[in-house]
Amino acid sequence: MEKNFYEIDENIYQKFDQKNDMFCRYLWDKDLETYQNNFADDMLNNIKENNEGYTHFDYAFSKASWTVYNRFPFTFSWEGDTSFEEDWYGYKLREQKYQIKDLAEFTVKVKKVAKFYGASLVGIAKLDEKWIYQKAAKRSARKFLGSYPIHFSENIDKVIVMAVEMDPQGLSTTPTLPACAATGLGYSKMAFIISCLGEFIRNLGYQAIQCGNDTALSIPLAVDAGLGALGRNGLLVTPEYGSGVRICKIFTDLPLVLDGPNVNFISKLSDFCKRCFQCAEICETKAISFKSELDFRGETISNNPGVKKYYINPEKCFEFWAENTSDCSKCITICPFFNITKPLAIDKFWKE
Repeated sequence: MEKNFYEIDENIYQKFDQKNDMFCRYLWDKDLETYQNNFADDMLNNIKENNEGYTHFDYAFSKASWTVYNRFPFTFSWEGDTSFEEDWYGYKLREQKYQIKDLAEFTVKVKKVAKFYGASLVGIAKLDEKWIYQKAAKRSARKFLGSYPIHFSENIDKVIVMAVEMDPQGLSTTPTLPACAATGLGYSKMAFIISCLGEFIRNLGYQAIQCGNDTALSIPLAVDAGLGALGRNGLLVTPEYGSGVRICKIFTDLPLVLDGPNVNFISKLSDFCKRCFQCAEICETKAISFKSELDFRGETISNNPGVKKYYINPEKCFEFWAENTSDCSKCITICPFFNITKPLAIDKFWKE
């Protein structure tokens, strides 16, 4: 077992096909109770009932928070802004590679750039092919559009992984809509950060493939880059913010000093999660495992077997999302590692 921070059964493990992710699967898998549930009808019913945290105002607030992530054109571009007729300045920058004199000093400055653009945490890892999706998925808001293979150039050999803290007070109102707004804002910040950092790297004359949840599994890449460990809740847990983060990454050929996994924190969290069941107990649909020992297999095709961990049940989790007409962050906010001292009920959120 390499470095003793995760264990893989090579006889079981295969690259994950993104079509089996719940956010794609509910669009094509007719066996799911949530098949093609787009939340819209229940949302309108909630608005009529005017329940606190689910009003027209709350839905408008939540939806707007996703605007940059959903609409900014260069968020997931592999080539970035190529409108060189109007951007001759950027074009000239890309004609030659920036000459690096001190690799360690350069790496520190690149991390500073990422944090300047808005990243809360930054780590760098060697590209591990097993975390790249077997196939990536195409989807629209209402339809699964198929899968496609992922091909990187041979020079792409590392990944910059960034965590973006979500607003902890907003999250603490979960499962109401202000918590979803905190999530959406986290994604929009991700879009801004990777767009800017991707352009920065390309302007240095190197390649940058900027990603959110697409292209590869974010959590194991974040673990490889030293940002934290995998928790019982199936999410990355960081020492600084618990699971109250969104993860984005950029694959690149930029020369950088690699970070190692945070082995001490991984060991600490492993011991803690064995005896703490708070996230499992608070989960509305019991999607989080109560097992005392880690396992190599999950219960659904939305799990990727072969890694020894606590497997959540994504189907059950998504069933509550559909019922709630929004996401849920209870397993994040209940965790003792979550970065908040004063959780807010929805009625107090707007008064603070």
